Amino acid sequence: MKNAVFVILVLLFVPTIAHAQVDEQYDYARAYQDYVFTQDTYDSSLSDYRLARSQYLQAQTLVAQTKARDATVKMLTARDDVIIAYLTAIRLRLTETEGIGEVTRTGIQERIDSEVSWFRDHKSRISSAGTLDDLVDDSDEANDRFQETEKIAYEALSLIAGGKVDVLRGELSSILSQTREKSFEIESNGDYDISVVQRWLEEIEQKITRSLDKSIEAQSLTQEFYGKKGDKASGRSDLFNDVTAAYSEAMQLLRDGNNFMKEILKGLTG
Repeated sequence: MKNAVFVILVLLFVPTIAHAQVDEQYDYARAYQDYVFTQDTYDSSLSDYRLARSQYLQAQTLVAQTKARDATVKMLTARDDVIIAYLTAIRLRLTETEGIGEVTRTGIQERIDSEVSWFRDHKSRISSAGTLDDLVDDSDEANDRFQETEKIAYEALSLIAGGKVDVLRGELSSILSQTREKSFEIESNGDYDISVVQRWLEEIEQKITRSLDKSIEAQSLTQEFYGKKGDKASGRSDLFNDVTAAYSEAMQLLRDGNNFMKEILKGLTG
């Protein structure tokens, strides 16, 4: 479960889950810093837990058992905090990312909010556990829940990546349309032979189309998080790698098209 939480690093690559009542000044940058802090706290509590557990298994005394229980409570509480901070950062990143339809954005944010509420409630119940066995049950419960939580997180991260690609595609498509109109105007005035330019514009359009195909492929893969392959952590990880790879290819096609467009515009205005 800990390794799965590290997927937050992807947020630095694809270019946020506080409740709707958060301060308006609370943005992704601050949420990410909170995540880093909670991760550090969790790492420290995990180390303390492992030491206390080892000492209890060796000593088998009531004092060692009490220390092990207290360390377990702190570790499980910190783990819930990490997940909450992780989801908060994703939710705010969603809010700040353009190119995502409002209906889609709202839907995924509501599902994220439900996960945050679950882990907050779970966190509030940890300290009331009477025995180490009760804490083990609490841990297993959170672990089972996180299997579904991670699917939602991966879907949200995929939407963030797709939104950035869609924005760039829209911008390039708009420039392509305007450049075509300008080239026809130049041709009608007899100022310039645009036959070569038209071929270049056609190539750019093909890159835009291929980019769209890659985005559709990524969207299709995203739905598989909720299929059989998404039932296992390794399957979800592999799917997400495939999704990001498809979006990366889509983005590269658009970057290539954008560079071609710069050359065309330079030639038309030079």
